[in-house]
Amino acid sequence: MGAWDTGIFDDDTAIDVLASLSLADPLEQMNEWFANVADSDYVEYTDGQCILVSGAIIDAALNGTMYRCDDEETLSAVVSVVNEKDPGSLKATAVLHLQRLLGENSELRELWEENDELYPIWRQNVQDIIGRLS
Repeated sequence: MGAWDTGIFDDDTAIDVLASLSLADPLEQMNEWFANVADSDYVEYTDGQCILVSGAIIDAALNGTMYRCDDEETLSAVVSVVNEKDPGSLKATAVLHLQRLLGENSELRELWEENDELYPIWRQNVQDIIGRLS
């Protein structure tokens, strides 16, 4: 059974994205993910999760925002590595792509929008990250 809830790391795909960040240079990987969607007209689900997790990691590194995560050890390790680099250099790009997740051409938004009760919570979570990074 898969995990799924409104928190940024309450999704199996988000946990997989976090795990992949722990195996690479996180900022380099985030840059690659952002570049992968830069010219696309539509943001697919997995790409959206990569953007969302990247934004949350940058937010945690720059603002000390705490996120609920079943794999707190990996989250903490990735945030620590990102803190040692220059996460501020990705703020503007992260905000741009996070805003795209809330737009018309986002599979992640489409899927969340199907749930009238939880969509506003998820949307607010994304808007909060955008606000803290702006």
